[in-house]
Amino acid sequence: MKTRLRSGNGRPWRMLVAFGLALLLALLTVVRARSAEGATLPPLVYAQRPCVSLRATPSATGKLIATTIPGAGLRVTGLSSDGQWYHALFLGTLPIWVLASDVATRYQTGLAEVEGCPFADIPPYTAHPITGTVGPFPLQVTGTVTQYGELHASAAPTARVTAEITPGQRAYISQWAADTHGGIWYLAHVGENLGWLWAYTVILDGPDPATATLANGQPVWSVAAGKGFWTTNYLPRHTDIPSLITAMKALGITHIYPRVAETSFGFFDQNTLDRLIPAAHAAGIKVIAWVYPYLRNVADDLRMSQAVANYHTPTGDHVDGIGADVEETTDAPAVFAYGQVLRQMVGPQFPLVITTYSPHARASYPFPEAAASFNVIAPQDYWHYTATGTFDGQSARALLTVSVLGIRAELGGKAFPIEENGQMYDMFTYGEPGGSEPSAAEITGDLQTAKDLGLVGASFFDLRTASPDELGALQQFAW
Repeated sequence: MKTRLRSGNGRPWRMLVAFGLALLLALLTVVRARSAEGATLPPLVYAQRPCVSLRATPSATGKLIATTIPGAGLRVTGLSSDGQWYHALFLGTLPIWVLASDVATRYQTGLAEVEGCPFADIPPYTAHPITGTVGPFPLQVTGTVTQYGELHASAAPTARVTAEITPGQRAYISQWAADTHGGIWYLAHVGENLGWLWAYTVILDGPDPATATLANGQPVWSVAAGKGFWTTNYLPRHTDIPSLITAMKALGITHIYPRVAETSFGFFDQNTLDRLIPAAHAAGIKVIAWVYPYLRNVADDLRMSQAVANYHTPTGDHVDGIGADVEETTDAPAVFAYGQVLRQMVGPQFPLVITTYSPHARASYPFPEAAASFNVIAPQDYWHYTATGTFDGQSARALLTVSVLGIRAELGGKAFPIEENGQMYDMFTYGEPGGSEPSAAEITGDLQTAKDLGLVGASFFDLRTASPDELGALQQFAW
């Protein structure tokens, strides 16, 4: 009986204590929430270490949206009720939560990105460089000899000469092969003679890349129309892909160039294409694969680029074009041969973009040779070139105008499709965000100039390092 009485008499007491504790916790939560709401929030914060986690909720177990690089800028929009997490915008538009202890209002440029940051069990990429390309390989095409030259008994400049050739003669080509230095040669009938012809002495037949059309009647260059981004392989491998696509749509991005192949590594990142292309296509965003051929051995780089162009994801998707970053070897014969054979490999309706030096940076760049095969030229116009200079929208306008007029002059005034490749990175802390990246006014000036000059679009390097201010300017600009 006593036990029952004690139990009966104690129940109201325990209920009262529990109610009091709950009320106290609720009051404390309200106080903390009001404190957070009333706190002065920093407008921008920057990741202070590698592998900073960005989450969908203010919890260490919340869905992981991205692991970002040191110095990545986030625009703060709120604070959690416990004051431990900032609510912020990643990539200028994407709501995330980040631990306040992982960020600060100062830049962090002393640390490099870490490829090994864990994210969604994505396997590390492995190098598969292509080497030793010799041939011969089949190539059925005709062309016109453009300069005096010779036919040789084999694909080598030192091989026995079998005949001389003159400009205007027709060449009937059946094979291509490489010499010991990776230079390109064609096995061709020229007149009554058969022999190996150096690729730089003949231009292959085909539609004009500047005016070629797709099956739907749209110009091939339309794949690169609008606003685009070039991004190294870090971001797609450390960001939730649906979230990344959501951010790009909010920015008004129409096409993206993910880096997936480079001479030293080969076609190394099929995994990014497997995850990115289906999601991008579902959102109406084109994926133009960024390849980086050194052109020290053109034959090896051709096989690498062909592998990317021919790749299909497990869902059956494929890239919408190739963006070739040609800035290591830029002599005319190498650029010309690479473009000519690549065009034959992919066909006249496959979009090819070449990103080049600006004429002011390398006056000798072979723009006519590039225009013989590529549908779009995208000069790298990086106007913000000193850490201590003063730059504004007019700075971007001045450099881009000189660049575009220079390219058009090199092409004899031809109306050739050009896409601006502008700057959204700090040239003086390369590979990391820093304090000397272009301002929002510079980005707006660059975009407006590109539009005023009649360019097909404007893309920027690098989405990974773009600042909130730069991204805001890009989002607000209607192309």
